Amino acid sequence: MLFKNFLPIFFCLESFLLCQTFIPAENDNLIKIESHQFDNLLKMETNMFRPIFFNTDTTALSIKINSESYFNNNATNQENMDVRYFSKGLNTFNSIQLALNSRYISLLIEPYFISNNNYNTSKIARNGIFSVLNDGLSYNTANNYYSTIRNFLLFLKYKNIGVGYHNGNKWWGPGLHSSLQMSNNTYPIPSFLAGNLNEIKFGKLGLQILYSFSQLNNEEGSKAHYLTSLNASLAWHGSAIWSIGFSRNYITGGKNISNYVWSKSDAQKIIFEGLFTSDLIGQEYTVAGHDLWDQTLSGYFAIIYPEKNIKAYLELGFNDNRMYFADFLSQPDHSMASIIGLRDYGDLKKKITPIWGFEWTNLMITYSSRFRLAGPGTWYDRKQYNYSSYKGRRWSAHSGSDSDDIYVYAGIRTKNIILYQGLNYERHGIVSHRPAEVKLESISTIQLFHSGFWFTVYYENQLEAFLGFPDYFYVDSNNNPINEDNGILANNRKTSTLKLKVSKIIKF
Repeated sequence: MLFKNFLPIFFCLESFLLCQTFIPAENDNLIKIESHQFDNLLKMETNMFRPIFFNTDTTALSIKINSESYFNNNATNQENMDVRYFSKGLNTFNSIQLALNSRYISLLIEPYFISNNNYNTSKIARNGIFSVLNDGLSYNTANNYYSTIRNFLLFLKYKNIGVGYHNGNKWWGPGLHSSLQMSNNTYPIPSFLAGNLNEIKFGKLGLQILYSFSQLNNEEGSKAHYLTSLNASLAWHGSAIWSIGFSRNYITGGKNISNYVWSKSDAQKIIFEGLFTSDLIGQEYTVAGHDLWDQTLSGYFAIIYPEKNIKAYLELGFNDNRMYFADFLSQPDHSMASIIGLRDYGDLKKKITPIWGFEWTNLMITYSSRFRLAGPGTWYDRKQYNYSSYKGRRWSAHSGSDSDDIYVYAGIRTKNIILYQGLNYERHGIVSHRPAEVKLESISTIQLFHSGFWFTVYYENQLEAFLGFPDYFYVDSNNNPINEDNGILANNRKTSTLKLKVSKIIKF
């Protein structure tokens, strides 16, 4: 009997991810987690809206200890790093995460401590929609040492439906590298939540609905800015898992239209208004159906083949109200953005199996958007809301407006090792500038499980060119732009980043 009481703890030390009480929003763990889902060591989920707490009729308590060290030799430019946003120098991040999940409550709390050098590096001057890219200064980097809470979630529920408060990482969408609506690229945004934090199953049908409401600044009355979101997904769990979903988001406030004073209650319910401009003509806060707010709407499509260990997905987004459905049919590409990707986890019936994947995020200004009289339909372009950024960085796709981002990786995995090489090619200002900014990253990742610990080594080489969109180029014999002074790609920059991480989960 005594051995049985201690068996769950020994079992968790042997298989790290089986100790998971929930699936986190951070994408640096997603490959590990999905590998275990395909290996039937974790329950298969669509992973559409994270964090996801596992269904449980009993109380599950886990503690995760996490220690990370970073060395960066130039300007910071990391993606999807929430509070772990480091400039030049040696930096450390340490945290202890407590997760509790039961029939009636889900609780998550993670205090952390950061130390960093923050040596000065040159800053690229950009204007407008390109002023909040990731190589700008971080919100808190003036402090060399600071600590606070990184993740806090309290969710009260009954039969997995409930309400709660969340000041932590979120990820909406099937992507690994980017999301059009919500990533963990910036600091956690405090939010009120309602709905369910996992799929509710009705036979083979899975349903998840999540409402989120946040205030983005500390102002009151008409000066307050709000982010209101409604997310939903529907999945069919058969021999293949088919899932569809959507995410509708509104940024509102900061100004009044005519004599109508925008209020917090207006912002909380705007997500349920009509879809087309023609539906809004009678609303007091619009002028002929048009408002000052910024709406984005994404549709998600994903298919999972458990027998083949493959997941393919598509996200299609639009950031503009159409006048009516015929308007959409006439110019379907107006204001459209997309993410398409595939992840192949191989077959662990073999001792060593290959893994690979790719993802392409396309936020380029579309053809019809350039000529549409109503405006360009550029994503994240509202100066009023600091171009969809929170504390200096975007909460959605880190590549930003008028950009694209291609990420590919390939490697191998065994029961206890995941090793892969990635390549990331990112451009900014593709349509609006000639030439566009270019960023090329070579990324090597090793994840090793040993004696109850996960050890991670991450090394990145980064080359950037045409920073700040310089317009003083000359052309060489191959019609490539050159800088008159040195004959190389103008305004280029090289950066190397090394990350070492050790983590352990103990479940009680």
